[in-house]
Amino acid sequence: MCIRKRLEPMVPPATLNAKSWDTLPLLTMELVLERDPLNRAHQMMLQNANWMKITLIGSYNMFIPFEKEYLYTAATKSPLYCEAKTGIVTFSQGSREPRRFKCMDFYSKWESLRATGELFTHSDVKLQCKLKDIVNEDNIDLPYYLNQILPYHTAVWGSFHRTLMLLDDYEQWLWRHLRNYKWPLEIHIYGETGGYSFMAFINLFQLLFPGEHTVRIAVPLKWVDGMTMMKECGCELLLTPNEKPPVITDVTGGQTPPPKASKSSRGATESMATSATTLSPNQYRPTGSDANDAFVFVEVQFGRPLKAIFKPPKILKEEITAMLTEMELEAPRHRGCTGRGQLEKDWQKTIRAAANALRKVPYYGATEFCTFNRQLSETRTRVELTTSCWQNAAIYINNNFIVKQYLDSDEMFEELVMMAHACLMRSAAAMLIKSNIWNDIDPGLRAARHARLVQDTTHAVELYLQLVGEKPKYAHYWRELSTCLKYVYKDWAIVCLNKAVVLDPRSPLTLLSKGAMLFEEDPTAAEPFFFALLEFSPYWTIAWVITSVYFYERELYHLADTIMKYVDKIRGEQHHDTYYSRSWERELGDWWDSTPLLPGMSLYYEAADLLLRLRAVPLAEACLARLLSVTVETTAYYHLVGLCCRLRGQYKEAICHLTVGLDKFGEINYLRSLEAECQHRLGNNKKAIASFSKVGTCVSSFSILMSLSCGDKTKTRGILLELIRRQASAYAWTALANDWVKTHNTNPNEEVEEGVRNTDQTNAKACAIACAVQAIKIDRRAGRAWAILGKLVKPSARRLHCLQMANSVIV
Repeated sequence: MCIRKRLEPMVPPATLNAKSWDTLPLLTMELVLERDPLNRAHQMMLQNANWMKITLIGSYNMFIPFEKEYLYTAATKSPLYCEAKTGIVTFSQGSREPRRFKCMDFYSKWESLRATGELFTHSDVKLQCKLKDIVNEDNIDLPYYLNQILPYHTAVWGSFHRTLMLLDDYEQWLWRHLRNYKWPLEIHIYGETGGYSFMAFINLFQLLFPGEHTVRIAVPLKWVDGMTMMKECGCELLLTPNEKPPVITDVTGGQTPPPKASKSSRGATESMATSATTLSPNQYRPTGSDANDAFVFVEVQFGRPLKAIFKPPKILKEEITAMLTEMELEAPRHRGCTGRGQLEKDWQKTIRAAANALRKVPYYGATEFCTFNRQLSETRTRVELTTSCWQNAAIYINNNFIVKQYLDSDEMFEELVMMAHACLMRSAAAMLIKSNIWNDIDPGLRAARHARLVQDTTHAVELYLQLVGEKPKYAHYWRELSTCLKYVYKDWAIVCLNKAVVLDPRSPLTLLSKGAMLFEEDPTAAEPFFFALLEFSPYWTIAWVITSVYFYERELYHLADTIMKYVDKIRGEQHHDTYYSRSWERELGDWWDSTPLLPGMSLYYEAADLLLRLRAVPLAEACLARLLSVTVETTAYYHLVGLCCRLRGQYKEAICHLTVGLDKFGEINYLRSLEAECQHRLGNNKKAIASFSKVGTCVSSFSILMSLSCGDKTKTRGILLELIRRQASAYAWTALANDWVKTHNTNPNEEVEEGVRNTDQTNAKACAIACAVQAIKIDRRAGRAWAILGKLVKPSARRLHCLQMANSVIV
């Protein structure tokens, strides 16, 4: 590991003694670490990760001159490892242009770390560019505004956000998104008497070219419009907009006349007067201080290009001559295309016709698809591919075949080529046909899962019942409702799970849930469901492990050992394993901090973790008992045992197991957070606070919200903002609204100037209202958010918010 850091002075020197950072020495530190073999997968994941850096330099030719009484805030989106793929990040503390600031040559600052007067927030990499390097698609007169106009209408941020992108499939999603949409940016100016809101659409199509990883672009600002934002960027507005943009009705008088331009811009003043006389009534004026729009400078950079440069290997002339000689020695081959129904013998014309047909494909099964297949195939595979079952089978074989098994037979090789063609066809159609990738989770289902993940069981059951009432044919809705009802009313849980089995009798999770539920009452009656798991999920190794434990508990030891032998065989052959995500907002996500399941650990760990998420506690305890026979005790073992006791309601027993684990292995975050939750359940609030103070870092949303009361009050807002970025929910937004309400209700006897206190309370009230609105957008039945909104706004505004919520679509 090599770390390079440029030295910095401990005390900022005076202006006369200040030196450039380039003259300070650069310290290089090399560390040699011994890596644990189990962490190799995580190391490779971080080594192969990409990152995206968004730098907001500044905004120019703004609508009004810069004033300290206004709050300048910018917002954009950043790629995140979450369900929505992106999260909102803000650039705050926009300032007036410093005297020596050069927008083409400066050290940017970490926006998420920035604090007044702290040097560690500065980046060590200097942003240097030339005016010709800036992409200027709208032909803005950049030299005029940068060199001649006074900096009164300029706001400078000079800061950046950088986000790590872990998964390879995320880069593919980002590539498709940049191909279809633009990147959003909003700038808001807040003041006591109102404010203005602007938006910009950053075209990052240049980053899709091979080898491109950096783009610097000048983007014009427009007035905020939700419909335009959805059309251009495929998303809703990032922040709550301010008042409506000013309207021009008359130059001499009217609603809002345009401000005068600078004296030095004579041509701009004349064009502004000309355009003002030709504007129609109620037409929005330009966003700039003159007749042109304001604009921003933005830099977007990736750690590595989304598409790498492909350099074909160099073939020497001698090698080409040798290949030609070898081909000439062989007998001539017939190269004509003789596909079924194909009249054209020239293969190039065939490919052209196939490409033209590919552009017209609206969906699978269309006439053009049959034409495309008929031109390139002469086997019966073409007929079989017209059904989705055979398409999936063709893709599976194409991804798992061994070449040597097919080279000996021409017929099998032709079938294989056709299956590969089907895979390419499906990929091409997925690229050409637009699909809705934003709302992959039903909004009501998302709200119900959020309620379950913060242990608001009553509200979760209410939302799930509403879901199954609207869509009674969705089997997984009934299964999730059954899991939620297991500790509320078990008879209702059995009825809901039976409904899920009837609707989808082949679902692996449904079969596993039903078998585990029957195992608690009558183990013999659960046998058909575990046999069905083996039949319908032959490559799901976790289900086989659970089935082996089930037969071991029934004292059928030979059958259990035979199943485990097949598990080892399946893992050795590296077959495709069914994987169910246990992340936030998914069905198998849960309220506790997840047990770390590292590569190389026993499969009994993963089996027990899955069973606990399905609330199959007896079978999970059997898996943990089998675990001790094949491995030693670990922190993960004590965490899973503590969870078993906690889910049974045995809080004291859970604390005993967690205490043993903490004594043996030291301070482990997820053990401490579970101990704190158990202490809170027992009513030992002081002990719960003491445990949370030792946690350090919580991962789950429920643990983070619980630990806020015992942490540093000055860090509460920052923790909530980070939680909203990672795991946005109505509960997190409501907690942030509560924090702003506390700021709004500060003690009036404090020794603070009256004007400053009123400004802070006004801003706090506006922020609390905005946070409550965001919470209601996620969950319309969020009662606490409605209570905050009803308390802070006037009755007329309450009716307006209710009307907007009724007419809007939940996001």
